[in-house]
Order: sequence, then C-alpha cells, then structure tokens
Amino acid sequence: MKRFVILLVIASVAFSGCASGNFLGFIATNKYVDDKTKALADEQARQIADLKAQIADYQKVKEQAQAVMGQVNQNQKAIEDLQALAKSVEGRLDQMPKDVIKQLIAALQAALNE
Repeated sequence: MKRFVILLVIASVAFSGCASGNFLGFIATNKYVDDKTKALADEQARQIADLKAQIADYQKVKEQAQAVMGQVNQNQKAIEDLQALAKSVEGRLDQMPKDVIKQLIAALQAALNE
C-alpha cells in the first residue's frame, strides 16, 4: 500500500506539473518544445554558415594551389625547352672546328669586357 501511495503522489506531481506548467511541467509545454526547436535550428544554421565559410576558404586555397601548379608546369616546360636547346647547341659545337670555337669565345669575352 505504501508503494501505491508513493507512486500515486509522484504521478500526481508529474501530471499536475504538465497541466500547470510549473514543477516538472517544462517537459511537456509547447513553449519548452518551441524554444528547444528554435535553439536547435539556430545552432544548425550557425554550423551551416561556418561550414560554408570553411568551404569558401578551401576553395580559395584550391584556386591558389592550382595557380601554383600552373606556374610549376610552365617552369618545367621552360626548363625542358632550355635543356633541348642546350643539347642542340652542344651538338653544333661538336661539329665546329676548335679554332672557330676559340674565336667565338674570344669574341664573347671581348663583348662582355666592353
């Protein structure tokens, strides 16, 4: 019987709170649910805004990395072109007589000294 009375008291307190909006009533009131829903919606909106800002930052970094990669590719192409030119010049120099090469070197040194 004591258990039944205790259970009855607890149930009446809980149900009276729901009806009155006081003690334990915050669990079931519309205002409580609306406030929690609004708080969750606001939090989600803030998180979405933060994620959008991060995505924009990552997009800028991606664009910068692509620009750097383009520059690196251009530099690599220029290096390859210069290496091919150097081999071509080396092949031509191998075909020239040594006296002509010495005259070219002397003319280049004279031009540099002026």
